[in-house]
Amino acid sequence: MTNHPTTSIVDRKPLNCQGDVPIARQLEVIFNTIPEGELLGALKVYYAGRNGYTYKILWRTYVAMSILNLPSFAALRRTLENNPYIAEACGITSYDGMPSKFAYSRFMRKLQKKHNEVVVRNIMRTLTRKCYETLPSFGKSVAIDSTDLKAWSNGSKKRKSDLDAGWAVKDGTNGKQKFVWGYKLHLLVDTAHEIPIGANITRGNFADINQSTALLTQARRTYGKFHPEYVICDAAYSSARLRKVIKKQWHAEPIIKSRKKNRWIVDETPEWQLIFNRRTAVERVFGRMKNHRRLNNITVRRRRKVTVHSLIPVIVTQAVALAFPDTPRNCVEWNIG
Repeated sequence: MTNHPTTSIVDRKPLNCQGDVPIARQLEVIFNTIPEGELLGALKVYYAGRNGYTYKILWRTYVAMSILNLPSFAALRRTLENNPYIAEACGITSYDGMPSKFAYSRFMRKLQKKHNEVVVRNIMRTLTRKCYETLPSFGKSVAIDSTDLKAWSNGSKKRKSDLDAGWAVKDGTNGKQKFVWGYKLHLLVDTAHEIPIGANITRGNFADINQSTALLTQARRTYGKFHPEYVICDAAYSSARLRKVIKKQWHAEPIIKSRKKNRWIVDETPEWQLIFNRRTAVERVFGRMKNHRRLNNITVRRRRKVTVHSLIPVIVTQAVALAFPDTPRNCVEWNIG
């Protein structure tokens, strides 16, 4: 193991410093937006490792890993070593304070405990309330959908390493069915700002429609004044009962695509179609989180751990939108090469 002097980490000047400073400033603003106090307090009951491995550093570098879309903890450590401005934004002031891969392994085990999962979810809820207070007309038009997440396990084996996963079956763009062994992320999204409001993780074979009212209830519990004008869903959520519940309980207009055999249920006028087209917002949110926030990069097993992994991209998406309201959908681009 190489020993580094215990001087300030910014004494070592990297290449292209001017290009790195804006990224570090973006990280600082995003960190300050995330309400991390409750989580750090809950983690203090555990031993964090040798001096310098504070949970604040471990948490912030883990969040930075999602912001910068780094594929692994090894890539995260290389980035922190090669870019002291990013390291300092995460709270690392010396090379002795650089967490090891074993420190991250211990940290993830503690972060994924049941009571800490609740605290991580509370961060998402707090950011959702901030969105309501900050963004105009937030939550007035919402869409519900799910996306499949491939498990870190082989579903074809007789003895499966992830027993919480299940087979997700979806129609692909080529007209053929797609089978994925893993989980589903169910999301409730504001269609105007393209920001998540609520999220749940289920096994892959869980029916989408069974999570619709759970997401709407979660949004109401998060923000008591949750009164959307439109709830938009695709044909997978087509149900007379769901339409009735949305009208009666949430006083909203259900904009739900009918199945081919039940086209008579909804009069799909041009005005109706314009509102339904807003549903693509949730697809774009899934795309950003999968391509830029590590949502697809699952290296843990069991539903609770996958839930924590999936909530981090949701939290980052909300925090970026609040930190940079003029460009809420932009992703921080970073070349680790």
